[in-house]
Amino acid sequence: MEIHSRMCVAKSDVPASVPRVVLLSPLDLFHTSQMPIVLFYENAPAGAAARIESGLATVLDHYPELAGRIGRDELGRHCIHLNNEGAIFVEAVCASEELAPFLDKRGNDVKDLVGSSTLELGDGMNRVPLIIQVTRFACGGLALSWEGHHRVCDGSAHTQFLLNWAYAARTGSLTPGFVPLIHDRSFLFPRNPPVVEDPLVKFIHKKMSRTTVPGQEVLTLTSNLTSKQISHLKSLCGNKYTTYETLSAHFWRCMTAARNFEDRSTLVGHFCPANGRSILNAPPGFFGNAIYLTFVQTSAADLLDGSLEHAAGLIRQAVKRASNRVFLESVIDYLALEQASEDAQPPQPEAKDQSWIPNVMIPCWSKFPLYEVDFGFGNPFRFSTVNMGIEGAFTIGPPRKEGITEVLINVRKEHAQSLLTHLGNCTQGYF
Repeated sequence: MEIHSRMCVAKSDVPASVPRVVLLSPLDLFHTSQMPIVLFYENAPAGAAARIESGLATVLDHYPELAGRIGRDELGRHCIHLNNEGAIFVEAVCASEELAPFLDKRGNDVKDLVGSSTLELGDGMNRVPLIIQVTRFACGGLALSWEGHHRVCDGSAHTQFLLNWAYAARTGSLTPGFVPLIHDRSFLFPRNPPVVEDPLVKFIHKKMSRTTVPGQEVLTLTSNLTSKQISHLKSLCGNKYTTYETLSAHFWRCMTAARNFEDRSTLVGHFCPANGRSILNAPPGFFGNAIYLTFVQTSAADLLDGSLEHAAGLIRQAVKRASNRVFLESVIDYLALEQASEDAQPPQPEAKDQSWIPNVMIPCWSKFPLYEVDFGFGNPFRFSTVNMGIEGAFTIGPPRKEGITEVLINVRKEHAQSLLTHLGNCTQGYF
């Protein structure tokens, strides 16, 4: 692979109405990493990279957070500096390689397609809200990767940016009905003083400490589910549960079975995402993080001996229990107290060889319109992600046009074959 160019793409101008800084909320600060995603396109024209770059320059005029830098203000508060330093844009060429072999690669095997792997930013990478890489292949295919820093916004906001970026590349303007961004995130700030009213919040966040397993080898596996298989799993749940509730219950059970706990009374948990936009009445144009986590826990025996419907019911109850203003405000206040304590301590190096065991983390991207990101040369036909390699983490992707839902799974090497066996029992939905 050859890097042809690296540049910063910035806004054309900075209106006086745009503030100098955007203060980050506790939900923003809860996230510490980039979200690297790769989209694959067939038969992109020769000028595809220039078109993508031109669309980026247009859309950044309306998304100044993504052209700024993450840091602290003069009072030491976490913020985004809207200084227009620009998004990083990398153009690369694989003149001797075809696109096809990359389609079955996952995790670190596709890191060469991601801009941060070709840049020597060091600690500075954590300050950059957006890194783009366009890679051309000998066959005419193209890979587009973007790393949007999770502290700037969540996946829902990022995909809306993607759609506007693609539309700008095609037309030179934003999507009809675009709502200007709201730069004030104060509705997500903690109360004064912070009050953790719901005791469940402390319990959940105490459970979020990951374990460290030195030397563990983590593989990224793919599970492809057809629409027919998903319908069958939902029928095993009495057709009463959503696709996310059904699939996350299925994968929670499969991973628990693969881990084969010697003590079946071991408590196994599932971290479930919930969206706080409607709970806190997020204003139109909000561009930040409104996703928070809830948690469900039961014994390995109860999870595996019970039905798939039972597991889906546990997940629904957990999300319902946390979908209220008291819980979410308690989450924000709890995180604010924890972050204040962490800020008072010396910075710690990022831990390696992390695992969620005995729990799982299953975010859902199935509603993200990744297969609708058309820059003027058609929709992508596959997606991938470069993840942090944390064992027990899943990603449920959006369905492809042929109805296949791809799920990416991080699993220890010694559990991989057992997990594949249980995943192969998808048509039965039980063990």
